[in-house]
Amino acid sequence: MYIYPSLHEVPMKRACSEKTRTPGIFRPIHALRSITQFNRLQWLTCLGLFAFFPHNVVAEGPAKSGFNLGGLPAISYNSDEGFQYGAILNLFQYGNGTRFPAYDYSVYLEGSKYTKGSSLLRLYFDSDQLIKGVRSFIDMSYIQEDRLDFFGFNGYQSLFSADTANANRAFYKMSQKQLRFMADFKGKLLMDHLNWLLSYNYFRYNPGTVNFSKLNKGVSVTDPDYLSGASLYGDYIKWGLISPDEANGGSIHVIKAGLLYDTRDVLVNPGKGLYTEALIELAPGFLNEMPYARYSLVHRQYHTLIKKKLNLAMRLGAQGKIGNNNIPFFRRSQLISPFATRSNVTGLGGANSLRGIMRNRLVGDGFAYGNFELRWRAIDFQFINQHFYLGMNGFLDSGLVTDPVDMDLSKADPAYFSSMKDQSLHTAAGGGLKIAMNENFVISVDMGKALDKRDAENMGMYISINYLY
Repeated sequence: MYIYPSLHEVPMKRACSEKTRTPGIFRPIHALRSITQFNRLQWLTCLGLFAFFPHNVVAEGPAKSGFNLGGLPAISYNSDEGFQYGAILNLFQYGNGTRFPAYDYSVYLEGSKYTKGSSLLRLYFDSDQLIKGVRSFIDMSYIQEDRLDFFGFNGYQSLFSADTANANRAFYKMSQKQLRFMADFKGKLLMDHLNWLLSYNYFRYNPGTVNFSKLNKGVSVTDPDYLSGASLYGDYIKWGLISPDEANGGSIHVIKAGLLYDTRDVLVNPGKGLYTEALIELAPGFLNEMPYARYSLVHRQYHTLIKKKLNLAMRLGAQGKIGNNNIPFFRRSQLISPFATRSNVTGLGGANSLRGIMRNRLVGDGFAYGNFELRWRAIDFQFINQHFYLGMNGFLDSGLVTDPVDMDLSKADPAYFSSMKDQSLHTAAGGGLKIAMNENFVISVDMGKALDKRDAENMGMYISINYLY
């Protein structure tokens, strides 16, 4: 059974020419706040990944045709939401098999929950045959987050107190329900390696304070796990930093358009090439009560320093507001991305952007970030008739709020804020281990440490599938 990734883009027309056998669809395991928290549950999760992937990865084999149905467990762990459990079903239609391992159609279904109450229900359809010459990606998802991180706006202007977080574990948390429909399309332009992108997205957000009744169900008031107290999110509403209209959530109709230029030699851990993406996200006034426009620029570049041994990979990104309309606060933290490459991408901070920095630590109307990584392929070997390699990586991740949210602090408690003059780079450094099978299936373990305690006091650990970028 061959399974293609949902965790990064895979242009299906390039699948055969680049021998892209990228199997395995697992939910990534997000920020584990401290290496000391890597307990028995996390180790079992990691072992679970190893236990399942050999049965779903085949280096060479007969071509598939017709329908193929595969199933996998959805397993992950993160310190905010707990242990994830659920199931994934993936149906492929390979047609007559002449394009194998590329497929004609794919339907992916995932249902999973977290032990602390969050849940995900996702269905998507992926094909380059629905419209000839166009990749079509249609996603319908429901995401519920009972303990979503909220540290305020503008990075270091919003102070973080570890003492407050330890005394009230819900203070820097909020809840949010998200319903979305995404229809993304990509096609080739006349120039080699250049593609156009066009999307229609619908989002329905229902933000709120932490639902203590739900999270405390069955928990005694005297239990250390009992949650109660005020929250920064509630204070932002009280101080008028989040308007009543935004606090009630709402629907957003979004049109995205852009260009993508891709010359990578392979899709997983390239040795050379670049990937550049320029997008505009428009929520027009005739469709929205809260209209806005913003842009996203992402550039990735890869260089071989020692052939088959040492690569340099870097990613530079920027996202910002266009015009004077306010971006609703529940969209500010969402990274713009086509083809829903991850189920839910928030930033900056955390597993998807700045490893070692708390999730959503940098939220503004505009921000920039950079990831710099040395990737060393240490040992190649054969095992269970498959090709493996062990790798190591060292990285430096950094971000900055470039366009701060305009906040009237006249009604706010000044103890929670500093001057915007205190702004500087948010930076974390770290390293990790990689275990790769047949070049394209990679189990990744990264550990990152923020260089400033205002971004996180503990080391972050991230276990996921494939490289970050």
